[in-house]
Amino acid sequence: MSVPTTIVDLANACRASVLATVGVELDFEPETLPILDHYAKNHATLAVGDPLKRAPKPSSDDASDEVVGLVAPMCGAYFGEVMRHHFDGVFRWHAPDDEHALWRLEAEPVFLFFNPVGVALEVMEQEDAAGWGAHLRVRPNDREAVRAALELLGDVRDSDYYSFTVRFEVLEQVLETLGRRAQERGERSYHESAEYDAFVAREAAG
Repeated sequence: MSVPTTIVDLANACRASVLATVGVELDFEPETLPILDHYAKNHATLAVGDPLKRAPKPSSDDASDEVVGLVAPMCGAYFGEVMRHHFDGVFRWHAPDDEHALWRLEAEPVFLFFNPVGVALEVMEQEDAAGWGAHLRVRPNDREAVRAALELLGDVRDSDYYSFTVRFEVLEQVLETLGRRAQERGERSYHESAEYDAFVAREAAG
């Protein structure tokens, strides 16, 4: 499935801004995530061309307009693209225009999704971003197995958890766990976007 143009534009805007401020060119490899952490945590602000200036500005009570409307979508798009490149064939984007809070990166072989823009907000604010779907969401019958798997990572300080680097490590662990469970259960290996829509609707309905 093709990547939405909005994602491509924002990810490239992020690369340009990081290059201008940090002097390092991002190449969508996981090894660049510490650089993205440095950039995001310092709330770098640069005018890097139209893709950045055109980024829509969702409302949020907990983050500045600049972070929510400009920097977080760029960093979230880049982080999501790192995940999509690294886990080849696993993830696809759900990115309705102008609704960053509803974006999600969906796994196809297992049931797992999250909002990379929400992750970016948490990295920048160093606290949970309510309503932005930053945490990894799985089916209820997988939650305990995921929790147990994450305990293998040991205690993680808040300052470490609110980073792209550690979120990547967490995602690796969770994907491995879900893949193993799916194989053991003999489940089919493709989840359509409609399944995620239905899951989100059920959660919203309580």
